[in-house]
Amino acid sequence: MEKTQEWFLARNCIIDMVKGRIRIRLKVDLAFGVVVLCIGIGTLMLYFVDNLDQINFVYLFVMSVTIVGYGDKVFKTLLERLFIGIWLLISKLAVDREFLYLVEARVDKRHMSIAKWVLHRDITIEDLLAADINNNGFIRFYFNLSNLFLV
Repeated sequence: MEKTQEWFLARNCIIDMVKGRIRIRLKVDLAFGVVVLCIGIGTLMLYFVDNLDQINFVYLFVMSVTIVGYGDKVFKTLLERLFIGIWLLISKLAVDREFLYLVEARVDKRHMSIAKWVLHRDITIEDLLAADINNNGFIRFYFNLSNLFLV
């Protein structure tokens, strides 16, 4: 396959081959989808069990997941309490993962901008003087051959 066609593969859009991991943007989108799915499942499950309308259940679940709490609704049956206990655990973990991926995306964006700034910057005499750690007027280049073979 030619180099120009390799970019259009779905695998390259999902997985970053250079870093060997899933792209951060896809992680954020998937985690957001899981949070929306959890809220939807909770709303539908208790809509059929209780007699509240869907707007109140969506509000209840969004407030419960974001740790603010709803306070007006108390679940009475054992089935409701078991469902809410398991649902809250899964949903809170999904929201935490969503924020973790958002932070990872922000840090990665910042690292890329700093790397771009450093690589496009001209080396000045002040940079060379700052590289002189021993203050003896010489810059020593140390090359470790074993770093080449680490994978």
